[in-house]
Amino acid sequence: MKYLIIGGSKSGKSGVGERIALSLNKNKVIYIATMKPYDTEDEKRIENHIKNRHGLGFVTLEKYRDLDEILKDISEEDTILIDSLTSLLTNEMFVENDIIKTPSSKILHYLNEIMNKAKNVVIISDYIFNDAIEYDCITENFKRELGKINTELVRVCENVIECSFNNVKYHKAYEIK
Repeated sequence: MKYLIIGGSKSGKSGVGERIALSLNKNKVIYIATMKPYDTEDEKRIENHIKNRHGLGFVTLEKYRDLDEILKDISEEDTILIDSLTSLLTNEMFVENDIIKTPSSKILHYLNEIMNKAKNVVIISDYIFNDAIEYDCITENFKRELGKINTELVRVCENVIECSFNNVKYHKAYEIK
């Protein structure tokens, strides 16, 4: 089963993703954490996330870039939770002093490999498209790249969920026939 969960900051999307992943596999969920800490606030946030997941059956892999490197750690019976695409895109797009213009193709390639290998995949992404502000070309490109990734995942995932202020809305739900 493949899930895409989208929402704004502090929308509850990570919690929804964690609950869904655990409902799919109560014994073990491989949690791919993509947030690269840049300061002590980030480190505390990551520490709190790990503490909140303690004892729930999550196996956390910190992976900021190059998701292909985790393929060897995944079996066909695994449930994978990737949190979040937005952090992953940031890490793949801004590498040292370079700006990679089209990292979406690389990210989608590896996400497809993960989705083809694991039994269940739950992917968390951000919704950053609802303001009318025109940003600089780098930010606009980042938004386009995240839009490309989200659009492709909407196409291939059986379930697409939007979270907003802890409200959950199913836009696409797999129906068992």
